[in-house]
Amino acid sequence: VDRLQKNSCSSQVLKPYLESDIIIHADKFAISNVVTNLIENAIKYSPACAMVDVKLYTENNKIIFSVADHGIGISDEEKKLIFNKFYRVGSEATRKTKGTGLGLYIVKTVLQKHDATIKVKDNTPKGSIFEVTFERNAK
Repeated sequence: VDRLQKNSCSSQVLKPYLESDIIIHADKFAISNVVTNLIENAIKYSPACAMVDVKLYTENNKIIFSVADHGIGISDEEKKLIFNKFYRVGSEATRKTKGTGLGLYIVKTVLQKHDATIKVKDNTPKGSIFEVTFERNAK
């Protein structure tokens, strides 16, 4: 999170809320790539210098990692497709950014190998929240 804060807009707020003492038994390199991908996407698809909220917390014996942006948002129809290989949201804003459509596919694949899940939901008043869930006792 610190490295990505330095790369974001000088006035952009990468607002972390990270509970301490959370341990996830996982491939450190792979999970670091998941975190990086989700935060970089939030920055890339948000207006210049917009706030990105990053959270890591526990709830009901689960570990939750979430990234919330205030960007363009994702339609309900495209939410069903964004984790597919080579899929890119078909809006004007996404066509202006570079990408292969592999990032979220890789994120989902890595998380499945760690018995974790990912979902996307709407942020209020606009934008998206990507939420990763690990079972607290998963290995």
